[in-house]
Amino acid sequence: MKSIPARDRWLAAILFIAALIVYVRTLAPSITWRNDAADSGDLVTAAFTLGVPHPTGYPLYTLIAAAFARLPFGEPAQGVALFSALAAAGAVVCVYFAARAMMPADTRTEVSMLAAACAALTLAFAPLLWAQATVAETYALNALIVAALLAVLLSEHPRRLELAAGVFGLGLAHHLSIVLLAPSALWLLAGDKWSRAQITRAIIFLLAPLLLYVYLPIRASANPPVNWGNPSTLAGFWWTISAAPYHSYFFGFPLQGLLARVAMPARYLLQQFGIWGAALGLWGVAQMFTGASPRALRNVLALALAFALAVGYSVVYASRNSYVYLLPAFIVFALWLGYGIADLARYFSPIRARAGLIAALILLPGFNLVANFSTLDLSQDHTAIDYAASAFRDVPRDAVIIADGDQRLFALWYYRYVRAPDSSRVVVVSRELLQFDWYYDAMQQLMPALPDASVVPTYALRLQEVVDQNRRAGRAVYSTIQGEGLVQWTMRSNGVLFQITGRQE
Repeated sequence: MKSIPARDRWLAAILFIAALIVYVRTLAPSITWRNDAADSGDLVTAAFTLGVPHPTGYPLYTLIAAAFARLPFGEPAQGVALFSALAAAGAVVCVYFAARAMMPADTRTEVSMLAAACAALTLAFAPLLWAQATVAETYALNALIVAALLAVLLSEHPRRLELAAGVFGLGLAHHLSIVLLAPSALWLLAGDKWSRAQITRAIIFLLAPLLLYVYLPIRASANPPVNWGNPSTLAGFWWTISAAPYHSYFFGFPLQGLLARVAMPARYLLQQFGIWGAALGLWGVAQMFTGASPRALRNVLALALAFALAVGYSVVYASRNSYVYLLPAFIVFALWLGYGIADLARYFSPIRARAGLIAALILLPGFNLVANFSTLDLSQDHTAIDYAASAFRDVPRDAVIIADGDQRLFALWYYRYVRAPDSSRVVVVSRELLQFDWYYDAMQQLMPALPDASVVPTYALRLQEVVDQNRRAGRAVYSTIQGEGLVQWTMRSNGVLFQITGRQE
């Protein structure tokens, strides 16, 4: 088995450090609402309290984030954001090795290294990966797993079947969108002969990470403050890991919006790589189809399939941040970019090729770095945590806050259970989640006067009981908004919240 040459290790280390320095410099100091990271409050709170975050539960991410949330410096959310920065920088390294593995056999080593480095660093400072590298979110870890899987699949490592299976298993224990890479992975592995022992080991490596899902029912049975779906029951477990509340997002957009959604990937591609980077990437994939060896042709076809499936999923999945699911496609495109740069270098003399490669290595990532720095610098962003702190400052210790929307709800969760777990008895109630029995049952444990879920089967009745029962008990009740399901009560402004003062006459 050939070891990685020292010069590759050194260059990979430089790329990792360069990306990490930028990510840490622009890291969010706490939870944030920017970069579509409203879920950071939910994810960090679940990690810190060893709870269950929103579906699919993300057991691998939660367990690792739990360690980073307990670092002896900064806020817990900043520690988890640092985890994202390390994962994204690791993805950059994996893209470098994957790009190196894709180069034609006759490519000069110097050309291959510089072209691969340029592709990896351009992706590192592209807005999508950079944005996810600075916040407490799941997508940087997913990018690392995707890039690592491609690096293994494209390598000639004698145990790449087992390694690929292990990485894919970790992906299944983190983010189920990794299944979109399954057809490409099988295609890339099918051309080689594997022994029965290798196949057996690969199955074990694939299935072993799935044991991490046992974390969900174990911790759910302890009733942590964040416990989506209460997966201590079989029905709750399936509801959580199958992402049941999000199934409606598939094709969940009006027909007249189809054209805009189809055009979305191209728009984001240009944002990531610029006109010249996009052109070089398209040149690269075109050249891979012409005059390629059977193995190289299989590689490019399998990668094209991975690219198409990632783009298709992002188009049909109508969540607010579906563009994030383009990250695997952009990782693939970065490989094509590296190939395109290396292919063009073959048309020039060694001296001119070296100069051109160095220029590309400076200009393509440099443009992304300069163009995106001010927009993606979250180092001074305190909006979300300031909102939560203001809310808790303006209410009694035993108040009830009815929260609307992920941003406000998760920020309040984070402050209540991470920043002030012992100094506050405030109950934060999600208005939207009251529709689910598992959530209403959890609220009933905190408010024993509430009737059983079967008595108040609708969301509106449950909300009414939460407000009325607590007001009768003498607790102050607040809302993050006025109206929208709360019109039957009178309210008055109270800082960033609204206090419910009585019923409308």
